[in-house]
Amino acid sequence: MIDRIAAKYGRTLHEHGIGFKYVCDLMLKQEILIGGEESGGIGISRHLPERDGLLNSLLLANVMADEKKTLGQLVAALQEEFGEHQYGRIDMHIDEELKQLAIARAGALVAGDTIAGMKILRVETMDGIKFFLDNPVAATKKNAAETWLLLRASGTEPLLRVYCESCSTESVTAILEAARAFVLAGRAD
Repeated sequence: MIDRIAAKYGRTLHEHGIGFKYVCDLMLKQEILIGGEESGGIGISRHLPERDGLLNSLLLANVMADEKKTLGQLVAALQEEFGEHQYGRIDMHIDEELKQLAIARAGALVAGDTIAGMKILRVETMDGIKFFLDNPVAATKKNAAETWLLLRASGTEPLLRVYCESCSTESVTAILEAARAFVLAGRAD
């Protein structure tokens, strides 16, 4: 959804690896309005090039007061304008061997292959392996969110993080479960 909001307002969206250190580096190098990361950390460069939950909470409360809407109403308005965007994540605590095997198997998939029963449209490898999928459910939804699945191995623990965004909670759940099955299919029993 952030991609669509940035485009509407003519703002450049910079994508980077996971971690606020990358956000901070960009904020220190160039004029960036706001920076965020997947764990919910948001920084505003003219205030502090670091996450500040207190300021962000106050800004959100201010928007709610100005608009005279609840947070739920604000989110609903965004989804009405930019399409329904649903997100989910699972953390798979698996041994290092299975984690590396899953990443290798996923890395062998290319556009045209399928995962979660959906055709892979393109693959990105900035930080993990991210598949953009042709989700048939999206054809039934107004302004549907692009469907993607990301597998990202932790470098410090036996953990594989699996992320998904799509146009419905049902799609997200189904894709995450298919991804879990994909990962576990590499297990030698």
